Amino acid sequence: MHIVMMIIGALAAVGALIWRIQMAAHAAREVGDLAKTAANLPRRLAFRKKSGKRGSRLVEDPREAAVILMLEVARAAGEISREQKDKINDIIVDQFHFTAEDAAELMVQASWVVQDEAGTDALLRRMVKLIRSKVSETELIDLDCMLNEVSRAEQSPTPAQMDIIMSFRQITGIRT
Repeated sequence: MHIVMMIIGALAAVGALIWRIQMAAHAAREVGDLAKTAANLPRRLAFRKKSGKRGSRLVEDPREAAVILMLEVARAAGEISREQKDKINDIIVDQFHFTAEDAAELMVQASWVVQDEAGTDALLRRMVKLIRSKVSETELIDLDCMLNEVSRAEQSPTPAQMDIIMSFRQITGIRT
């Protein structure tokens, strides 16, 4: 009987030790999440400052405007596909030097900001004018190539996608 009691006691001790290790791991995750929140605080405060604005008027960064244009090109073919999202994510990582996680976050934010204006000519013009005012002509040509890459993510570009790209070229004055 005393052997059974020792085994139960040992199992209880092992169980308590495992439970304590799990609690320590949970606490470490909480501290990690807190550190991420603190690291993102400047961006959140900047967003609060802009929150008096609505929709595409929140966008001031030409990279975010470029992502919005890429999403518009993808959306012109219908529902945005996984291939198109992956292509846009790859472009953000390669061209803008974001991490994959930050690129995905930027896509979600850009999509959310313009959800009410998606597919409108006013959105396209506002984003192109913002980009044109803040980047060089070489970067505009690079963006034209990015838009073409997105339009070819699944198959050949649709007429609606080519219309957006042609509008971009017309507003910026790019000749390709």
